[in-house]
Amino acid sequence: MFFKRPKPVKVELPQLPIGETAPDFTANSTEGPVHLYDYKGKKHVILIFYPINNTPGCKKQLCSARDALADYAELDAVVLGVNPGKFEGHQKFARKHNFGFPLVYDENWKIAYDYKIITLMGMMQARMVYILDKNMKVRYTYKGDLPVSETKKLLEQIEREPI
Repeated sequence: MFFKRPKPVKVELPQLPIGETAPDFTANSTEGPVHLYDYKGKKHVILIFYPINNTPGCKKQLCSARDALADYAELDAVVLGVNPGKFEGHQKFARKHNFGFPLVYDENWKIAYDYKIITLMGMMQARMVYILDKNMKVRYTYKGDLPVSETKKLLEQIEREPI
C-alpha cells in the first residue's frame, strides 16, 4: 500500500506587525545597561535576535553587522544583538570578535517573548531581525540573516518615507 505524502503547508510564524510600536526593554549588555527607548527620536535600531554565541552562522551574521557599522551610522542607525545565552558567553563572544555594538542579555527570554521570537525546542531562539525607526515603530521584519545590502536599502527607504 502506498501513501501519498501530504503537500507542504506554509505556516506564518508570529511576529510584531509592521507599524506597531516596539516593546521597550532595559537589559544588561556587553557594553553596560541598554534601554531601547534611549534611542527614541534619535536613532533607527536594528535588533538582531541570534540563536547561539560562537557558532559559525551567528559569527557570520554579527561580524557582517560589525563590518557595516560605519554605513549604518551614516544612515542614523545602531545595532543591538539580542540573545538569552549566558552573560559570560556574550562577553567572551564580543571580546573575541570586537563587534562594536552591544550584545544584550535577554534574561529569562523576556525580550524574545515580547518580540514574538520563536524558540527551537525551547533550547534556543530563532534568527530574526527587526528594523525600528526613530519613533520605535516596527518598519521591517526578517526571519533569518538579513543581508547588509538589504538592510542599508531598507534604512534608506525609512529615511525617505517616515510613517
